[in-house]
Amino acid sequence: MRYLQWWPTLIGAMVGAQGTEGHAMTVDSGTAAELRSAFAQDGYVVVRDFVPEPVLAEIRARAAEVVRSQPNAGGKFTNVTKGLEKSDHYFDDLLNSGSHVPVLEMLMGRKPEPTTASFFTKSEHSEQIHPHADALEGGVIWIALDEANRENGCLHFLKGSHLRQEEFSHLDAGTPTDLSDHPDAVEIRMSPGDIVFFRPNTVHWSGPNQSGTERRGFNCFYVGDPFRHLTEEQRIALNKKRQQASA
Repeated sequence: MRYLQWWPTLIGAMVGAQGTEGHAMTVDSGTAAELRSAFAQDGYVVVRDFVPEPVLAEIRARAAEVVRSQPNAGGKFTNVTKGLEKSDHYFDDLLNSGSHVPVLEMLMGRKPEPTTASFFTKSEHSEQIHPHADALEGGVIWIALDEANRENGCLHFLKGSHLRQEEFSHLDAGTPTDLSDHPDAVEIRMSPGDIVFFRPNTVHWSGPNQSGTERRGFNCFYVGDPFRHLTEEQRIALNKKRQQASA
C-alpha cells in the first residue's frame, strides 16, 4: 500500500478565498520517482496531511452552501454535488490552481485538464458506490474532509486494475459487485487533510456509511472534456437525457 508523508515546504499553500497562493514546488528526484512509480504501478497514491485545517473548513462551509442552493446536482447519486466550480469561484480556483495540481502533473507526466469539482457526503442512509472504472484518461484527486474508514464508507481501490481495463470493463457504479476478497483490493483509510491521487480507470468504490456520522470528501476530475468526440447533435441528446434523469 502506497502511503507517503508530505511536508509543508513542498506543498506551499492551497488556494485562499481570493485565489491561488501556492509556492513553487521542489521535489528531489528520488521522491518524484517513488511517487511516479506508485502511481504508474498501482493506479493511485495517498499523501498524508496535504491540506491544512483552515482550508478544509472553508471547503466544508462553501460546499455546504452550494448543496443548499442546488441539492440534487450529482445525477443518479444523491450524495454527490458536481460542478462546484460553476457556483463558487473558490472551487474554480482550487480546480485550476490548487497546490495538488503540480503534484498531479508530475504523476501524470503532462498538464492536467480540469473537468469538474465535486462534494461527496455520506450520511447513515446514503447509497454506496459500487466497484467501477471510469473509461477516461487523466487524473483524479480526492481530499478527506472527515475521518474515512471502513465503517463510514471509505474509498477502496483494486491495485493495478488500470493496467487491465478490459478485465473490469463490465463493472458499473450502480450495480452491486463484491470485490472485498479480491487479492488486489485495498482499503484507503484517511484522516482530514489526506489526499489520494488516482487514475480514473483504476477500479474504485466506497461502501455504505454505518457509523451514524457524516463522511465528507472533496474531489476534482482532470480528464478534459470527456465528450469531445461527440457531435453537436449527440451532445444535445446527452444533455436532454441528463435533464430527464435529474428531474
